[in-house]
Amino acid sequence: MSVHGLLQLQAGHAFDPAPRHGELYALHVPFDDLTGGGGCEQVLGAALSRGERVAVVGSSGCGKSSVISHVLNPLVEGLAPLPVPVAIEDPQVATSAVAFAAHLVRTVARYVEYALPQAGVDAEAVALRTSREIAPPRRTRSSRLSVAPSWMGARVELAAELRSASERWPVERPGQEIIDEAQAILDVVTAHGLRPVVVLDDTDKWLQLPGLPDPGELMTAFFAQVPRLLSEQLATATVIAVHENYLGQPGYQASAGFLESTVRVPAVPDHAGLARILSRRAAAHLDEEFTELMTEPALEALMEHYAAGATADLRRRVLFVAHTALTRACDEGADLIAFRHVELAINECAPEERADPSADPRADPSVDPRVDGARQ
Repeated sequence: MSVHGLLQLQAGHAFDPAPRHGELYALHVPFDDLTGGGGCEQVLGAALSRGERVAVVGSSGCGKSSVISHVLNPLVEGLAPLPVPVAIEDPQVATSAVAFAAHLVRTVARYVEYALPQAGVDAEAVALRTSREIAPPRRTRSSRLSVAPSWMGARVELAAELRSASERWPVERPGQEIIDEAQAILDVVTAHGLRPVVVLDDTDKWLQLPGLPDPGELMTAFFAQVPRLLSEQLATATVIAVHENYLGQPGYQASAGFLESTVRVPAVPDHAGLARILSRRAAAHLDEEFTELMTEPALEALMEHYAAGATADLRRRVLFVAHTALTRACDEGADLIAFRHVELAINECAPEERADPSADPRADPSVDPRVDGARQ
């Protein structure tokens, strides 16, 4: 047991519920491993390798982005993911096939700017000529991409060809030529022996952004336009994160036939699975096993809270609570995270859900938090 171990976890923000996107693949414990099946990461990877368009379905915080990042991580050969942000863009990007194609071109131009800084790519000029005639003035919120995909940075010749492909057309041109430019970019990637994969993993954030048009209308327009473009005209492998609430909406049905496969993100089955998830996040910060720093009753309480949620929200009901429980344990100078630290964290993070915890003998303040229950 080690107070120092908990302090290491706290200093390293080990249970940060919103880590950098580029870190997700390294932190992810595959659901296929947790459930003993092959219906999540394995199915998604195989479908994308075949060039299919796939919907990854789950609630907010369940792990959709982590699953996608794991399957398309930098060590995977043969696939060239092109993350294309949607939620932070002007609504027309999500509702017009031509505007989306132009956005894809702008996105690649920005990636190239970082992959080939010495080339002096003028991303703003590219943005102007691909959107001047089809998009309203951009929002003040920045959509600047800070990191190019690793496969692009590792292939200078390919990045240079992508730069040329994204600068091919004059400013004034019909919508079909804009779509053709997007197709040319995908063809360049394919010519280098890679399968381009368009990644849209922020679509469910539309429901959370203030000031946007009606989310239902936005969703309907997106699924009526973009999957069809990606299927019929660009014919590219695609993965789209889909909130489970979309499935029953008429707008989502417009994508039928254009999204070929559906992968559902499962729930974590037991507290042993939660222990593996927390251990993976703790491993980079510890010289000892994480299971030595959290009691079995604490893990069971965390699992109970997770399972009691209306949705399988790992981010809010597990990581946020674990982060808060760690803070409480460190504040007390405890040498491990005990049951009552988790109970305190649950009461703090979701007070409206909790009954009086004093009815549970494990929550008795007189119980030494270092030895509550037996650490199994």
